[in-house]
Amino acid sequence: MGTGPSPTATSVSPVRVGQLWQDMAPDMVARERMVRVVAVGGTHAECVVERDKHGATGRPTRPVSLKRFTTSAFKLIEEVVDDTDQVLHARFLAAMTGVQGRTPSPVEYATAALRVHKELAAEATKSQD
Repeated sequence: MGTGPSPTATSVSPVRVGQLWQDMAPDMVARERMVRVVAVGGTHAECVVERDKHGATGRPTRPVSLKRFTTSAFKLIEEVVDDTDQVLHARFLAAMTGVQGRTPSPVEYATAALRVHKELAAEATKSQD
């Protein structure tokens, strides 16, 4: 391992499959080494090197202790986006692109977003019944 200082604890979300983390070890920062979580077990995560300026990408790393992700040893770069979030984003984006005219006003965009919001609220109410 390194001769640098011990990692300090940080507050971070739980480790999940699909997240991208930067390895903050002193010898890895300059290399911009990034690892993608591909599996999460009870105590360790399996990762694949996605970016490394001076090394091979696509290769698996040694299993990484989940506790190391809660320290300054790793920095979360990209969070996983849930499928539900993607669907909501697509609906709002469709509403925005549906605004017509050569120079649509902010009010027209807000009206389109409000319409989607009301549709979502109505769907949520209907599903609770």
